[in-house]
Amino acid sequence: MALIAACVVSACGGAAAQVDLPAKPAAAGTTGSSAAGSAAAGLTAPETPRQQVLAALTGYTAAVRQAEESQSAVAARRLLRPYLAASRIGGLVQAVSAIWASGDIFYGTDELHVVSVRFDGRQAFAHDCDDTAGMGLADAATGQAVPGSAGVQHANLVTRLDEVAGHWKVESQLPEDLPCAP
Repeated sequence: MALIAACVVSACGGAAAQVDLPAKPAAAGTTGSSAAGSAAAGLTAPETPRQQVLAALTGYTAAVRQAEESQSAVAARRLLRPYLAASRIGGLVQAVSAIWASGDIFYGTDELHVVSVRFDGRQAFAHDCDDTAGMGLADAATGQAVPGSAGVQHANLVTRLDEVAGHWKVESQLPEDLPCAP
C-alpha cells in the first residue's frame, strides 16, 4: 500500500502548477477588404509542439488531482481520459481506489518545474523537477497525515507523452534516482 501511495503521490498526483508558457502572438492584420482584415486579426499562431506538451502535462496534473478528490472511479476515468493513455487509466484508477478504500484521502498540490522537453517523433519526454513536499495522504476520518506519505521537494520525473490523434497524452511517468533542481 505504501508503494502505491508513494507512486501516486510523488509521480502521478497533484494539481496543476503555474507553468509559464510563451504568449501566443496574434497574427498580423492584412490590408485590403475590412472582412479579410478582421478575419486575419482574429487569428493566432498555432501553439508550438513544446507548448502543446506543456499544456498536456499541466492538464494531466490537474486531472489527476481532480480524480483523486472525486473519490469516484467513474468520475476519475472521465477526468483522466483526455490526458492519459487509455491503456494506463485502469491502473491509476485502481491505485487511487485502493487508497480511498483504505480510508485515506489525498491532500496538497505539487508544483511543476519542467526543466526540458525532448521530442522523438510522435513521443515527447518532459523532464520535470516537481515540488511534491506539500502533498501526501491523510486519514479521511481524522485528517491526520499518513506517516511516510509526504512528497519531496525535488521529485525528479520523466514523463513520456505520445501524440494520439493530434493530442498529447501521458503514457508513463517515471522517477529518476538523481538529484534535480528546478
